[in-house]
Amino acid sequence: MNSFERFNLAINMKEVDRVPNAPFYEAPICNYYGRCFSSALLNGGEMARTHLVALERYEFDWVIVGMGLIGGIIPEALGCKVNYPEDVFPIIEDQSIRDISDIKKINRYNLFTPRMEEFLKGITLLKEQLKNGIPIACEYISPFSLASRIRGVSQLMDDMYSEPDLIHAIQEALVPVDIEIGKALIKAGVDIIFYGADMECPLLISPQHYKEFVDLPTTKVVNELNHMGAIVLDHMCGDIVKTGIVDMLMQMDTKGIMPGNLTQDTVLDLQNLKENVGDRICIFDNINPNGKLLLGTPQEVDQEVKSHLEKAKGWKGYIFSTAGTMSPKTPKENFESMNNAVIKYGGIKSL
Repeated sequence: MNSFERFNLAINMKEVDRVPNAPFYEAPICNYYGRCFSSALLNGGEMARTHLVALERYEFDWVIVGMGLIGGIIPEALGCKVNYPEDVFPIIEDQSIRDISDIKKINRYNLFTPRMEEFLKGITLLKEQLKNGIPIACEYISPFSLASRIRGVSQLMDDMYSEPDLIHAIQEALVPVDIEIGKALIKAGVDIIFYGADMECPLLISPQHYKEFVDLPTTKVVNELNHMGAIVLDHMCGDIVKTGIVDMLMQMDTKGIMPGNLTQDTVLDLQNLKENVGDRICIFDNINPNGKLLLGTPQEVDQEVKSHLEKAKGWKGYIFSTAGTMSPKTPKENFESMNNAVIKYGGIKSL
């Protein structure tokens, strides 16, 4: 059973030979194996080379890209001023939407900038090497989170109270943008699109605001990308069970739920999520990337992974993962311990 087959079986709630290993590993491997961090995120050839080197060393069941795309390439294509330091993620220095009159500019931008084309080239190069052996996953962005990039987070939060019509208008303009870029990702070779729902999570907005501002435009994009053939997943921090947001996520054409952190130190109780969704949808695990993975020892990481895998024993549709993006400064020995533990303890007989 290859990684593509293993991943698809788990997504479809079928039995697998071992637990699929799919952490958010892009940042650490770009730091470990990239010629420089930024080029491994953004440069097509270097991005492909870095991921292929990592796959020779670790038994991951997906390739995960996209931090540079959502943090820099897309906002820049939509008129933001973006700085690209060599050793950290892209930094948005100035937004492009000052007031409601600027929204008309959104459909005039050329989305396929040189940086966008370079990123798509990297995906194509990876697909040519991996074929259908290992799926390619790309972190993506909802219309609301994209609006936070081009409008500004604080301003967007204020807009929910002072200018709600502006938020609706921005997202109405961004839905076709989101779909167009998603279509290009799929054409280049992306198999899995997952939303890093950073700005619409219950840590930042209420369930009522989620329903009012986020649910409909995000559903339009998710359903369309699913119709195009992508496996679409939702990643969200905060207590999506207690707030009821998970019920709204389940109404979309999504194939998996990826729960994140509750705080810097804690993550959502996976058992609570499982009790809520049952066997209706695949669940990704949520090892805290800010905990023992970043600050502990390899032995502590080994035992934490083992504990998570044991708690999920017997579950249909379970995929090992982290609660979000791992720090590029994750100690390499801890990173290796995580990978080894999933393989050591994640076999069906082990569980």
